[in-house]
Amino acid sequence: MLKNYKVLKGTASALALDDDNDPHIEIRIEAAGVSYRIALNVRSKTSPHDLLYANIVDFKHQALTEALEALPMGLTDIRKDRPELAIDYVRGGLVEREDMDVAPFQLSGPKNDLREFIEPIVEEGIADPDIHFYAFGEAWGPENNKPDEYFHFEPGNGIHDIHMNQGDNGGFKATNGPNQDGALLVHFTDTDEWAAIFLCFQSQNWNTDAATGYPVAEDRGGQGRGEGTRRPQPVVASSLRIIAALINPVNGEGGIENETVTIINRSDISVSLDGWKLEDENGRMQTLSGTLAAGELRTIALNAAAGGPQLANRGGDIILRNTDGAVADRVGYGKSETANEGWTTIF
Repeated sequence: MLKNYKVLKGTASALALDDDNDPHIEIRIEAAGVSYRIALNVRSKTSPHDLLYANIVDFKHQALTEALEALPMGLTDIRKDRPELAIDYVRGGLVEREDMDVAPFQLSGPKNDLREFIEPIVEEGIADPDIHFYAFGEAWGPENNKPDEYFHFEPGNGIHDIHMNQGDNGGFKATNGPNQDGALLVHFTDTDEWAAIFLCFQSQNWNTDAATGYPVAEDRGGQGRGEGTRRPQPVVASSLRIIAALINPVNGEGGIENETVTIINRSDISVSLDGWKLEDENGRMQTLSGTLAAGELRTIALNAAAGGPQLANRGGDIILRNTDGAVADRVGYGKSETANEGWTTIF
């Protein structure tokens, strides 16, 4: 488990690259008159060396971002003072393994390596002090009478392990733990927009023990939080919402999986379902019918045999379209939300 799981809030003032066998992007951060360094891993010491990353340019999570915006500049102790800010890749719903791509540290060509995703946003922050950075990870320092290795300020302070910190079965397994993953969030305060960078090593297992963060066998379920995510995209005004889905049902007779999606009418009047459609991420649709009374729930059996939606256990999206074909609701889920066969995922 990490010893000092904290989040650092501040503004960027300098950027550097180290050139050793364990390369990082080094960022100098200023906060309330104190200098810090955040060290972003961009290459794994062990094979495969290329990292997994998710670069979310329009990050939306109102509860988290509002809480972060209210923090003072400097370090906040998450475990001691703000446990609700803890990030957990496996159970938190902020990012899924299926959302992440492989990117090398440095490769010729445009927009194909980590440097080209991370450095521009840091350089923009150096030029604009209204851009605030939030680094989640392990804090070190202050190192009195010891200048920082890259930026030479004193005392040395900083944040590292700004990546997933569980599921490791190698030399770093001692730092495994739930609710202590690292990330870099960026707030463009003038437009109130957020970006998020999530990093992970390919060797890390996303099927982890909920108490220890240690990897468990791939066939052991129950490690996901059992809740999907509502996708942050424009939708038409609608009283109908997807609230649950049985994605990985127990096989029935003949090996048939009876997948279902549950919707609710949130309004105080009846709504006709005629002409509405459920759709999977591959465009397979099923037309609905009937009426949903005020406040009523309805669980709809998906008819894959007739070309209807199919819910992949590896992760995917479920879309609800109105009679005009516009998206009324869209939810997503990952592999961790389907680990328990026969359990319903909640959105």
